[in-house]
Formats: sequence, structure tokens, C-alpha cells
Amino acid sequence: MIIISGQLRAQNSAPQITFGAGGGIATTFSGTVLQKNTVAFYGDAAYYPWSFLNVYLEVQAGTLSGASSGKRNPKSFNNNFNAETINGELNLGVIVKPDINVFFDVVRNIYGGAGYGVINGDITNVNLFKPAIVDHIKNTIHIVPIKLGYELTIVRNIYDEPLLRLNGCLNLNYVKGKGVDGYYDKNAASHSFYTYASLGLRYAISLRHGKARDYNKFD
Repeated sequence: MIIISGQLRAQNSAPQITFGAGGGIATTFSGTVLQKNTVAFYGDAAYYPWSFLNVYLEVQAGTLSGASSGKRNPKSFNNNFNAETINGELNLGVIVKPDINVFFDVVRNIYGGAGYGVINGDITNVNLFKPAIVDHIKNTIHIVPIKLGYELTIVRNIYDEPLLRLNGCLNLNYVKGKGVDGYYDKNAASHSFYTYASLGLRYAISLRHGKARDYNKFD
């Protein structure tokens, strides 16, 4: 924390807000045996007090799905979901100085993050006792997203600040409680996970006041 606070005080770049969107592949790990890769999209709005630190709101929408393995595990579901989370991200640029060498200039853009939110499910699944019947369930469950990503500035403004950022991210979303697959039987897992690998863009707007200030590059 001492190192980070010192780095924060050393920065003099203008704060920014960004608006982003993208898409990717979601995979659920719940009570079903066979996981399916499905498509999901996201949009976010972020505030960057410094170039390597942000807090943002994210909305995801897409499908989570799992298939039955037959008699061994008859569970099968399809969840048309939306999720809303608040997150924080910290870039390695906070502790790695620029222009040391090419390798460190690349790794400075790696970030980690975490947050909290909810996932709203609209689920159809196979009834465990009458496989010919399909049940319909709606629920809301708490989630904890953990993130590892890479954000690269691909366009800069006239002040050499980020204008357009390319963002690739792998989310591991911890789902608290039963029900992401719509099953609440006694054998249902008390928690589950879904991963989300995504790629998107963030457009940045500088919150600049007065004259232009020097900007400390981080990539």
C-alpha cells in the first residue's frame, strides 16, 4: 500500500471516464456434467482517476447452458441471463516503471480486478422426476467476479492520453448459492462458477481542467 500510494501521488495525468462494449464466450460449471460454450455480451462505464486504476459498472447479457450425460446425470438447462456488477481494476503500471525494456512495457498493461453484483436468470431445465417435462424458473443470485485482463491503448488524443483502449479479459464468476442452472434439489451444489472470456473496446473522455498537463505513459 505504501508503494501504491507513492505511485498515485507521482501521477499527474488527467482523470478519464470511459464507455465500453464487447462480447465473448461464457462457460458454466454447475450441477450439469457437460458444459457448453455460449455467447454473451457486455457494456461498461468506468472512471479512471489515474491511468492504471479504475472503478466501473458492467452489465452482461447472454446465455449459460449445460447438457445432460444421460442416466448418470439427467440435469440439462438453458439460462438466458443478465448480470450487473460493480468492479475495480488495478494495472501493473502502478508498480512497474515505463521504458525499462520492451518486456516490462508489455506487462505493465496486465491488470487484476474483483467486484460484486447479481445475476438474473430466466431458466428452462429438464425436470429430474419427469424428463419429458421442461420447467421454467426465474431467480436472482449474488455473484463475485474475479478478473485477469490486458488493456492496451490503440489510439491517443492530442495530449498523448488514451482515447481508445482494447480490453481483453478472463472473468471467473463465483455464484453464491444454488440455482444458476435452475435446480434446487438436495444434490444441487451450494455454489457454482461461470467463466467469461471477452474482448472489447473502451472509448475514453478526459476530465481535463485548464492547460494541458504532462501525461505519464503506462504502455
